[in-house]
Amino acid sequence: MAGLALINNVATQKKTIGTFGGINENEVINENEFAEMKNMSSDLYPAIGPRPARGEAVAKLKKPNGTHYNNGLIWVDGTDFYYKGNLVGTVEDSEKQMVSMGAYVLVWPDKRIYNTSTGEWKSVEKSWTQSAQATIGPTVSASTFIKIKCSGIGTEFAQGDGVEISGCTNSGMNKSAVIQSRDTDYIVVIGDVEKEFTQDSGLTIKRKAPDMDFMTELDNRVWGCSSKNHEVYACKLGDPCNWNCFEGISTDAYAATIGSDGDFTGAATHLGYVLFFKEDMIHKVYGSKPSNIQINSYPARGVKKGCSRSLAIVNATLMYASCDGICGYDGGMPYLISRNIQNGYTGAAGGVCRGKYYVSLDRLGGSSLYVYDAEKSLWHKEDGTVLKMPTAGANELYFLDADGQIRPVCSDQKESKIQWMLESGDLLDGSLDKKRLHSLQFLLNLERGSYIEVYLKYDEEPLWTRLKTFTALTKQAFRISVRPRRCNHYRYKLVGVGPGKLYGFGKTYTVGSGR
Repeated sequence: MAGLALINNVATQKKTIGTFGGINENEVINENEFAEMKNMSSDLYPAIGPRPARGEAVAKLKKPNGTHYNNGLIWVDGTDFYYKGNLVGTVEDSEKQMVSMGAYVLVWPDKRIYNTSTGEWKSVEKSWTQSAQATIGPTVSASTFIKIKCSGIGTEFAQGDGVEISGCTNSGMNKSAVIQSRDTDYIVVIGDVEKEFTQDSGLTIKRKAPDMDFMTELDNRVWGCSSKNHEVYACKLGDPCNWNCFEGISTDAYAATIGSDGDFTGAATHLGYVLFFKEDMIHKVYGSKPSNIQINSYPARGVKKGCSRSLAIVNATLMYASCDGICGYDGGMPYLISRNIQNGYTGAAGGVCRGKYYVSLDRLGGSSLYVYDAEKSLWHKEDGTVLKMPTAGANELYFLDADGQIRPVCSDQKESKIQWMLESGDLLDGSLDKKRLHSLQFLLNLERGSYIEVYLKYDEEPLWTRLKTFTALTKQAFRISVRPRRCNHYRYKLVGVGPGKLYGFGKTYTVGSGR
């Protein structure tokens, strides 16, 4: 009799979860985390619910070549350059690197500049070739100021331009120089010519700019890098047209050779510094003028090749995709923030919107859009959206969808038909023994017309069992209960359509034997 009394007194246990974490794709996860999800968000934390609606398409592009934001959305469709929805110019038919410096938008590899304030275009590179007799000599006897006179020579250039002179019969004048003064038919440069001479043909003057893979802006200078030349560059202070002004003054342009191995993989401005990335190296630029600029190199997790568009700053933390996962960088050494996310992606692109980091990760099986809430340190997964050519501006993140449409990733409008899903990890309920589940309860708030299905999967069974379906006839809180069967461990899955919130998950169970 004593033995029977012991068996009948096995305690029934209850447990409630009211704080829900995000996705965790590792083998073992916490009870309040999810092994898989679709279209979920941290906005309702500690509850969890579907993501906000996405905005309507701004434009549909036939051949997307680039997007940018400078006090208005910019996009390049084939050869057409649009600003705020208006066609304002034509460019080459190639993918663009674009960076802003004030009202200027630099467009590479075209090496052109669009002024968003005046609507003017100008070319960074200029060239003049001699077509009439030229006279070259000092402005006064024994002067180092050399005047080059020829019809139209000064038309394309401005005072202070750094130019390259070639084809001069005096080989000492074939060099880089800065124009000290100019007019339509002459320029003055510093040189070494003892007496005046003439030349009939062959003289060429060029204002050139480097080819650059990645570009960024800091303190009224545009910076760039070239993997081919293993160099980094900065334009003249306040003048993005000039990259070859070297007079030994504070406003000079800047160029330096980088000795580390490998190609550059990205560039960014962060906390007052310019950063150039390789996959295993960060080059950090210190200083504000050529005389005190230093570039320090740190072996560290850099940007994965092909993932330059993943760079984004969220609440003063620079985030990007490295070979080891998504990194956060606060100025010291990068650290992984994606330990809950599987690695193995082949590409990544992302941006910031309303304090969150959105990043689409390309894997062999397809792409997935993940969202990191930096304040809560939570990851959530949305759907298979690819953030092609993302660009942030005005508290919004724009991207190109699979149909070539530019869309905002966030919206204040309602999207009533969002399909969403939550799948738990394996739940053991604190015991490796078999257990009898008396009931599972889900406390949800569903809006009218929202639909939900509850599934369970037991032990190692491959298939899910649907236990309940429910359609909300009014907007209110609902408690949905299901009665599972005896098992060692189990998973639950909620599949819904329409607005909903999961506030709590509870269970009542009795632990049985180990068999």
